[in-house]
Amino acid sequence: MVGEQRAEPLTGRLGGGIWKARTQVGWAVAAVAAWVILDHALTKGLPIGIVLLGVVYGSIYALLAMGIVLIYRADRIINFAQAQMGIIAAILAIELNVTYGVNFVLSCLVGIVGAVIIGAILSLLPRHFRHSSRLILTVATIGLAEVLGGLAAIIPNFFCNAAINASCITAAAHQTFNTPLHAQFTIGPVVFSGNDIVAFLGTIVIAAALTVFMRRSKYGLAIRAASENGDRAVLLGIPVPRLDTIVWVLAAVLSTVAILLQTPVVGFGGFTTVTASSDDVLIRILAAAVIGGMESLPRTAVAAIAIGIFDAGATWTYSNTTFVDATLVIVIIAALLLQRRSYGRITESDQSTWRSVAAVRPIPRALLALPEVRWSLRAGRCALVAAAILLPLVLTDSQTYLASIILIYAIVGLSLLVLTGWTGQISLGQFGFAGLGGAVACDLYSRHGWNFFAALAAAVLVGAVVALVIGIPALRMPGPFMAVTTLAFGICVSVYLLSPDYLTWLVTPSASRPPIFGSTALLSSDTDIYYFCLIGFFLCFMAVRSLRRSRIGRSFIATRDNEAAARATAVNTTRQKLTAFLISGAIAGFAGALFVVQQQGVNNGSFTADIDIAMFTMVVIGGLGSLPGVVVGAFAVWASLYFLPPGWAELVNGGGILLLLLFLPEGIGGIMYRARDSVLALAARRRGVTVRGLDTGEPANGQVGQPVSVSAGAARSLESAIATKSDRPSS
Repeated sequence: MVGEQRAEPLTGRLGGGIWKARTQVGWAVAAVAAWVILDHALTKGLPIGIVLLGVVYGSIYALLAMGIVLIYRADRIINFAQAQMGIIAAILAIELNVTYGVNFVLSCLVGIVGAVIIGAILSLLPRHFRHSSRLILTVATIGLAEVLGGLAAIIPNFFCNAAINASCITAAAHQTFNTPLHAQFTIGPVVFSGNDIVAFLGTIVIAAALTVFMRRSKYGLAIRAASENGDRAVLLGIPVPRLDTIVWVLAAVLSTVAILLQTPVVGFGGFTTVTASSDDVLIRILAAAVIGGMESLPRTAVAAIAIGIFDAGATWTYSNTTFVDATLVIVIIAALLLQRRSYGRITESDQSTWRSVAAVRPIPRALLALPEVRWSLRAGRCALVAAAILLPLVLTDSQTYLASIILIYAIVGLSLLVLTGWTGQISLGQFGFAGLGGAVACDLYSRHGWNFFAALAAAVLVGAVVALVIGIPALRMPGPFMAVTTLAFGICVSVYLLSPDYLTWLVTPSASRPPIFGSTALLSSDTDIYYFCLIGFFLCFMAVRSLRRSRIGRSFIATRDNEAAARATAVNTTRQKLTAFLISGAIAGFAGALFVVQQQGVNNGSFTADIDIAMFTMVVIGGLGSLPGVVVGAFAVWASLYFLPPGWAELVNGGGILLLLLFLPEGIGGIMYRARDSVLALAARRRGVTVRGLDTGEPANGQVGQPVSVSAGAARSLESAIATKSDRPSS
């Protein structure tokens, strides 16, 4: 009996090992069969040299994708800063080698040490947000990516100031960063060098070492245990903060090594920043991590290599990677839907909301009845309207042109406020909705002779429908993965759907401004365009303001704050989220129609993923719960992008996100409302009115109708005024 009991587990292990070996052999045979089919089906074939080149590129993607998986397993967040985490240390190593002549190996070791230090510092970020929504920490990584990207653009200037030293420019043009392995061979049609060999073998060694560390070491086992249930790991005495530090250090090292291996392969020119942080690389490593289920490092590595081969094959066949960029959104959505059950361990609180963002306090009814408060509000609104109307009188034509663009961006910000601020759904492709709506409008009024307002209605409809189509599968995924899906959509729109090289029947690169009310003179100058955009912004602002006060707006907030409780009160939360997608897409489509009029056509470079991320940045900085904050955030972000030198704008905007999430989650709008409350407190003390929380700064949690105690003298003077007011307070 004892022998039989011992034999059964052994037999099970042997059977499982045989099955696993058969599965691996099956996948290998399938890969060879796919190569044979593609080699015969494609017009140029798929030479083995192209496949091996794809393996080299894919191995570099694998290092970055494994870093994303590690941080997801430890903190249940998607780290959008993975590609940038090692860029500062990599630049330090590269500059030591190419500028100061330090040995390649020694300079790389210095870079890895720098990556360890940077990773340890960055590990403080999840500790601060440990009790916050995981969605908040995901947003923090977006700000972190901008900060690191900005630093990467600034730091090389300290090694060689090309602005004052002309010899720097000449030297930079001849800089190279190569491995010590000098070899060259050809596998048709690609000429490989020692740099390619080092990149591939280095990736194999690092991936194998990481796998052994995760499976065999006590820290690796502890990381795997803590990723399953962090609270239970703490109760068992596992040092979760220390494990967080190890994971972030590993991720930073992987990012640094990936850049150091990539640079000799793709080249390094002068003072340009290493390209590992570009959006096309980000979407590839995110796709590999998603295919790997955010859990399996080997599967993630294989997926990254497959994407690298796909990339090389597309470049060989079509001379560009547009086809890859356009199809990755389908790959990501399919992978997320097929593996939806594997993400079920994410708790409801981790995936749904923006609970850490403070709600805006409405003005209490008692204070709203005070004459000085009413007239101050009216005077303030009149002053803002007057300033907006008179602004072109004090601006130059170019500044007026910029102001009109900012107004359009602010309209897109309002659409993000509805989707992200009110329902907690991250969208990093919002300007893609605007781009498609604008392209349709431009095509209709310029090529088909439609009335502009009919084309505008079509743009609104297209934006709403496209947002709904993206929202239906996106809502079946945990919250952070919606950001990945919408980012992939935004890149697809930029590189394919709005490219005049592909959809020529849709995209109109150049178009005259349409006649308004039968006259072409109404939009003939930059000032006219500014007022046109100002009217559009005002209409959208008032519509969104009314929506927030409606039953639909309250349902959005209830769904955001506590989805389970909202469902318990018979609120169809899925319908509310889809409605938010629909409305936000419609607003974005409206903004897109204004944008193509302002730009006089569809400029493909105006809808890149960088702009989508900047849109999201301005909403977070302005305040996810504040309508005026969105406008202020738009002016702050885009003014910095236009007026600050390269690198400094990203540093300011990304740092703004981090500082606001750390110390002022309600954004710039929160500062404005705090100042408003201070003024209201003065008026309340003068009138003898006491409002709970107004004088002390106690959070009101956005509740309508705070308890108010009024002195006897003030009560009589306010009684009749309060009775005539609506029960709904004004913001």
